[in-house]
Amino acid sequence: MKRIIMLVVAALIMAAPAAMAQNPEKTRTEKGSKQDENICKVTFETDMTCESCVSKVEENISFEKGVKGLIVSLEEERIIIKYDKRKTDEDKLAAAIKKLGYKAEKVR
Repeated sequence: MKRIIMLVVAALIMAAPAAMAQNPEKTRTEKGSKQDENICKVTFETDMTCESCVSKVEENISFEKGVKGLIVSLEEERIIIKYDKRKTDEDKLAAAIKKLGYKAEKVR
């Protein structure tokens, strides 16, 4: 019985790429430009001084509602955030950074 299940699973895994290759346009469209339209990026200048600051920002801001990606640079003293504009905005993200004790000035 296990052998039959394993064969069925293996067949499904092998068939999946072939099914996607038959209709790549549909797959590309389903990933959607709608989602891409709602993803924004903002850069904040900040005053972090050490790796502990970087960790604190990464651990807290990455869990803010709507945050999709986060790059924290100690060398440049910048925080780059990709976010879903339907769930948050730049002001809320800046407030979250300030709440951690760092400045958050938007870079234009």
